[in-house]
Amino acid sequence: MDLSEINWDLNEAGGWPKPVKIGAGILIFLLIIGGGYYQFTSKQLDKLKAEERAVTASLKKYKFAWRLAQNLELHQKQYRQIEASLAEMMKLMPTKAEVANLLVDISQTGLSSGLEFELFRPKGQVKKGAVINLPIDIKVLGQYSELGLFISGLATLPRIVTIKNIQIKPTKQRSLLSMNALVTTYREGGKKISKSSALMDNSSLVCLQRDGLIVKGCKKQSRIIIPYPDLADRLEKARENSKAIKVQPIEPMPPVGSFLFNPEGLRDPFSPIQKSLDDNADQVIATNGVQPDFNRHKEELESYSLDTLRMVGTIKMKGVLWGLIKARDGTIHRISEGNYLGRNHGRVLRILQDKLEIMEIIKEPQGTWRERQVAIALSE
Repeated sequence: MDLSEINWDLNEAGGWPKPVKIGAGILIFLLIIGGGYYQFTSKQLDKLKAEERAVTASLKKYKFAWRLAQNLELHQKQYRQIEASLAEMMKLMPTKAEVANLLVDISQTGLSSGLEFELFRPKGQVKKGAVINLPIDIKVLGQYSELGLFISGLATLPRIVTIKNIQIKPTKQRSLLSMNALVTTYREGGKKISKSSALMDNSSLVCLQRDGLIVKGCKKQSRIIIPYPDLADRLEKARENSKAIKVQPIEPMPPVGSFLFNPEGLRDPFSPIQKSLDDNADQVIATNGVQPDFNRHKEELESYSLDTLRMVGTIKMKGVLWGLIKARDGTIHRISEGNYLGRNHGRVLRILQDKLEIMEIIKEPQGTWRERQVAIALSE
């Protein structure tokens, strides 16, 4: 068959050889099938793939939600724990009626410490959710020890008071320092903290016993019917292979403590050192005759501050009355008259049934030494 002799005019297609007609028919059929696939089937396949990806993503979310749901009771328990801790902290905040008195307490704390106020300016309320901040700019003048007593006194107030942005500078008067700081107290704001009653009420939750999850207090029964066995199997498999997400325990709120500043025996770090002193027997000693024995061997209880030691009792052995001292680490020590304890060269003068009488040697800021008699009373 000579293709050059064929008239390829479509109007003469009826006169084409039979093999050509069959080939043309097959070509037209393929074009129709390809066009139909491109027009309809390919778009449906793309849509099907997108739906499959959505189903896979939904199954992952379902598995994660199921892992969370297994910890429902634990989360509710921890919520109660957090709520109880928050309630205790909120008790330390002044009420709106108490704020004025607290501001007076703050200024009185400074005055009783010996400070002079140059600035005491409340900056207004700063709302932060359920808490309102009440910042106060202050500027005070005083000695180093008086500043320490003031800050220590703020910590002993019955309500929460914080101090930050502290700037301490020397003044023209060498004995006085200037301190700028931001003192802040807090009170409960207008935004109420959500009550736990709604969060702890499971009566509105769907019961999932059939799916293997016990929801205490649930009332509603699941009415969802999955008409697709394959999907139901995949959901069941996701539940079976999922484990509860590990939840870290909540550490209990530590008790609020306060540090009491004691300037006795402490050198003002803002004052220049007048002389270079070595902490040994060659040290320059005051001329009043009072001085520690630097060649003496230190005893064990001299490593503890005196305010951390407690007298817990006495014991009499061979006619000698011994005192029983408990250190902060819980150990009990036995001491007699003449023993040393505390960090100020304290020597036991007398042991009585209800107290220990101690003579300390305190170093004054100017470098001299003086004796000070103190006592440790029997703890109740």
